[in-house]
Amino acid sequence: MKLQSTTKIFFSTLILSVILLFTSCKKQYTDYSYSNLVSFSMKGSDGETLKGAISTQDITVYWPPFTKVPDSIIPQITVADRASISPASGKKVAFKETTRFTVTAQDGTTTIYTLKPVINQPIPYFNGVSTAYSHDNNGVTVIHPDTELDLQGDYFVTDSLATKLYLEVEGAQEIPMKVIDIYKTRILSENLSEKVKKGTYFRVKVVSGSRTIYSGRCLMGEVLPLIPEADILYTKTFKAGDTFTLSAINISTVSTVTAAANLASIPQNLIILAKTNNDITIKIPDTMPVGTYSILNYIYTANIYHLAKTNTLYTRLIIK
Repeated sequence: MKLQSTTKIFFSTLILSVILLFTSCKKQYTDYSYSNLVSFSMKGSDGETLKGAISTQDITVYWPPFTKVPDSIIPQITVADRASISPASGKKVAFKETTRFTVTAQDGTTTIYTLKPVINQPIPYFNGVSTAYSHDNNGVTVIHPDTELDLQGDYFVTDSLATKLYLEVEGAQEIPMKVIDIYKTRILSENLSEKVKKGTYFRVKVVSGSRTIYSGRCLMGEVLPLIPEADILYTKTFKAGDTFTLSAINISTVSTVTAAANLASIPQNLIILAKTNNDITIKIPDTMPVGTYSILNYIYTANIYHLAKTNTLYTRLIIK
C-alpha cells in the first residue's frame, strides 16, 4: 500500500511539473505588437521608382515637376513582421490625402498612416495676353474679336491632357476652351469670338497639372473699323461741296477723316455729315485745294472696346 501511494505522489508531481513547464514556455511566445510600416514605393509617370518618406503616421511621396499627376497609384508596401495592412500592398488606391492605410499587428494593435502627396510643380503665372490680340483699358484686358487667346506666362505643363483652359463668364457658367498649342511660357486657344460676344466680361482659368490660376478681368471687344480699299474713290473726280460714302463695320466710331497728297504733305480735313454703324457720309469742303490726293486718313476715338487709332487708306481722290 505504501508503494502505491508513493507511486501516485510521484506521477502527480511529474504531471504538475510538465504542466508548469508548458505554461512557462507558452508565456515566452506572446503575440507581436509591431504595427509599423517598413517601406513604401510606387512608380512615377516615367516608370521610375518613387519611395515614400515614412514618419510616425504619414507617408510623404514627392511627385516630380512637369509630369502629369495620377488619380490613383499601386504602391508596394512592406510592414513589420507578422503584421498586416489594409488596403493591401499592390492594390490600387487614390493618390490623395484622403487615402489611409491601417497596419494591424499580430496582437491587434493598429497604426493608421495617411498618404501625403507633395507635388513638386512650380506655380504657373500669367504675364498677360499678347498685345497683338488685346490691349489694356484701365486694368481690364480688352480682347480683340476674331483672335485666339494668346496667354503669356511661365511654368505651364505642356501635356495637353494636364493643362485645360476655361472662360469664367461673369454671371454665367464657365466655358471650356480648346487648347491649340501649349508651351512652357505660352498657351494658344481657339477663336474667342466663337464663345463670347461683344461686351462680355470674363476671366481666364487655367488648370495646369495640380495648379489652378486665374487671369485678371477681361472684356470681349468689338471689331475695329477697317475701311477696305475704296474703289469709289480710286481715280474719282470731285468738286468742292460734293459728297461720298465710306463703309465698314463699326465705322460710326470714326471721328476725323483727312486727305493728303502724300505722306509728307499737310492733310486736309474733310467734313463728316452723317454716320450709321456701317457708313459715314463725307463732304468735300468748299475750301479744299484742287489736286490729287493719294492718302486718306481716318481716325477713330477711344471707347471701352478699343484705343484711339489712325488708319491710312491709299487711294486716288481728284479734286477740281
